[in-house]
Amino acid sequence: MNKIALAVLIVSVAAASSIATLAAQKHVQKSTVYAWDAGTKANDWGAVRQVMRSPTPTLDELEIHISTLEPGKSPHAPHQHQHEELLIIKDGTLETFQSGARRKVGPGGIIFQASNELHNVTNVGWFPATYYVIGWTVPGALTK
Repeated sequence: MNKIALAVLIVSVAAASSIATLAAQKHVQKSTVYAWDAGTKANDWGAVRQVMRSPTPTLDELEIHISTLEPGKSPHAPHQHQHEELLIIKDGTLETFQSGARRKVGPGGIIFQASNELHNVTNVGWFPATYYVIGWTVPGALTK
């Protein structure tokens, strides 16, 4: 094989490798804006609007959604997960269950759910409760 053919082969292999690497990479969320009125879906306990769920430059995943709970409802039974999350109450009154303890929180209140702790929320008010959920997964946490 002559030097030119070898050079073409090396460049071709390098280009193919770069293309394969780019294709295998996840979409990393760049700065953006989300309109309030997009994508609300009704369900058995109220409604949810998924805002985003994707990797960012510093997180394996950032997930944001907005939930509305009807009075007396919970979105799920007590559960736990690896990622951590914040719930920021917009309207209504939630009771949070966290590792056996129950606390009430109203508009403007913030609930922090730590990694792998049993938790859930219930709307204990007379009206729908709306809250923002922001969850994040740090790099490498899913492989632990």
